[in-house]
Amino acid sequence: MTQKKETCEVCGKTTTTGLTKCKGCARMYCTKCQSPSTSQDFCRECVAMEGVVSKED
Repeated sequence: MTQKKETCEVCGKTTTTGLTKCKGCARMYCTKCQSPSTSQDFCRECVAMEGVVSKED
């Protein structure tokens, strides 16, 4: 059985662990691109931009 490989839209690396959709930019990102400063589904690039706040939850 082969695992499906997906490419992170933030860093461009291939992963088999699955991707998460960012609430800010809607890009799919890997666990390494998850922002460490929030437990919400935002990529590190969106959190780095000042004023990013989720409108949905």
